[in-house]
Amino acid sequence: MASLPDFLSKVPVGREPLSREVIESHQRERIIEVAIEVFAKRGYRATTIDHITAAAQIGIGSFYSLFEGKEECFLAAYERIVADAGKAIAEALPEESSWPESAAAALRTLLELVASNPHRARVVLVEAQTAGPAALDAYERTLDEVVPILAEGRKHSRFSDLPSTLEFATLTGFAWFLQQRIVLGELEGLTAALPEVLEIILTPYLGEDETATLTAAQTG
Repeated sequence: MASLPDFLSKVPVGREPLSREVIESHQRERIIEVAIEVFAKRGYRATTIDHITAAAQIGIGSFYSLFEGKEECFLAAYERIVADAGKAIAEALPEESSWPESAAAALRTLLELVASNPHRARVVLVEAQTAGPAALDAYERTLDEVVPILAEGRKHSRFSDLPSTLEFATLTGFAWFLQQRIVLGELEGLTAALPEVLEIILTPYLGEDETATLTAAQTG
């Protein structure tokens, strides 16, 4: 019996068919990307699964084959954004840089990410506050993971009386600053706030002069 022409074959000749796991992984990634936009535009509480499936152009059954519900989808979106941001920041750090140089570069990159990806920034910094206990726990874990990184600045500080709560207070204050800019829609020109951000976050560790030098290097 003659075989079907190559162009009518379900799988191109010489190629292995994609596994179910690969197909589901691709679909899951696509839904997460769509969900990020939907959560950011509608807000977590106002978003329904119907909104997500309509935007992703999939059926309800397909959604539930990959996620238990809206909360799990949100958490997957949150973790994806945080992971991508962490990777982008790591790639932006100068090779063999000191902690002050790395901290300044990381803060600059973070501001750039927030300004250029407002939907992603809103999901992590705003919507996570209203998406339930699991999302809030994820948000707080993110802050907890950054605290020891910021605390490395103590090794470079000539100040011995820094309060034990400095890092957490600094991070929550910085997060609040970003949240306000996101909510008010004032992200254009956010990177112009870098000198102020560096001054507030790094001066307690490095002093005014070294912070000013770093700021000049990041904005020059």
